[in-house]
Amino acid sequence: MGFTDPGLYIVLSPWLLNAMFTGVKEIDIAASLEHVRDQRPGMVRTKDQFEFALTAVAEEVNAILKALPQ
Repeated sequence: MGFTDPGLYIVLSPWLLNAMFTGVKEIDIAASLEHVRDQRPGMVRTKDQFEFALTAVAEEVNAILKALPQ
C-alpha cells in the first residue's frame, strides 16, 4: 500500500466533512488516524503516509474555507 492509497481518501473525506459541519472546533488528526488503524490495520504505516494524511486534511480544510461565503 503506497502513501496515496485510495483507502485513505475514503476514510478521510467523510470523517473530515462530518467533523467540520457538526461544529467541531479542533481535530486531533493523530488520534483519528490511530482510531482508523485500530479498525483497518495497516492503513497508515509509514511517515510518508502520515504526512500525506496531514496534507490531505489541510488541503480539504482550505478548500472548504475558501468555498464559504464571506
